[in-house]
Amino acid sequence: MKFAARYVAVIVGALAVLMVAGYVAYWFITAGRLRVGLENWAATHRAEGYDIKWARATVSGFPFAFRIALDDATLARGNPAAYSVSTPSIFGEAAPWDLTRWRIVAPRGASGNAQGIDATVTAQSLTGDVVLGAQDSQFELSALHVAGAGAEAGTIAARVTLPRRPPQTHRDLGLAASVQVFHLVLPMRVKALGDTIESFALQGRILGALPPGDWRQSLTAWRDSGGIVEVARGALQWGALELETGGTLALDANMQPMASMTASVVDQDALVNAAVAAGILPKKNATLAKLVLDLIAKRGADGRLRLTAPVTVQDGTIAIANADIGKVPLIDWK
Repeated sequence: MKFAARYVAVIVGALAVLMVAGYVAYWFITAGRLRVGLENWAATHRAEGYDIKWARATVSGFPFAFRIALDDATLARGNPAAYSVSTPSIFGEAAPWDLTRWRIVAPRGASGNAQGIDATVTAQSLTGDVVLGAQDSQFELSALHVAGAGAEAGTIAARVTLPRRPPQTHRDLGLAASVQVFHLVLPMRVKALGDTIESFALQGRILGALPPGDWRQSLTAWRDSGGIVEVARGALQWGALELETGGTLALDANMQPMASMTASVVDQDALVNAAVAAGILPKKNATLAKLVLDLIAKRGADGRLRLTAPVTVQDGTIAIANADIGKVPLIDWK
């Protein structure tokens, strides 16, 4: 019996040693593949026009995680939608048994700029998650204490879904995204609304491919192929104004936005005042616009007047329930 017990103990010990040795080998082989994979990923996207660089890359976390850390990392892209993002340090961490899910952290924050924004935007810290699926990839990111162009936001949270296969027709998904902004303090005060947007949310999808090129070339090709933007939900809480909307957006023959939406508005008078303050609606037309919208609005169960009506943008004019409330500034796609 003693011999049998010792034999079993030796077998169990040997198996344990083999399992540990196998796991150690797996970890270090996978770590090497992650290093190579990171370099291959960067090389592939550099060939697509991205500028990707870092001062140092390390893979650590043995034995219970894989952690890829980058120091002084930069990601930039040219046209269309040129942008640049940099961070002093960023790392992604995944469990050894699931390399499709990564936790992303930039503890020292990040800064960036984008085409059309004449200012650098900074975030105190970034956290997020990446899920690499067979059909698409999902990215979730939360930024704290974001500032730029004189404005400040307490939190910005975004979720983006990218298909693994580029869209082939105007019906295919190019990108799906949702963005939430909380406590956005503006650089100037807007009459009747104040200088703080309590919350803003936008959820939608871009259908169709956005090919390389400058803004006009890329968007023209996207428009001509039938590309549209589907807005599932837009919501705004700004002072007394509450707005929810959804519908579709596209570009007309002159490369200007056109839209067919449905909106629900609480305090439509504040909306008119904001349109006047922004120069969209002439002040002399404000009284008539308020009268028309007040006639359409209905009092809800909460006792507040709520306007629910179709909203269109066509030929540079914004209309609510067929009542023109102002002009849309022309966009110069450079």
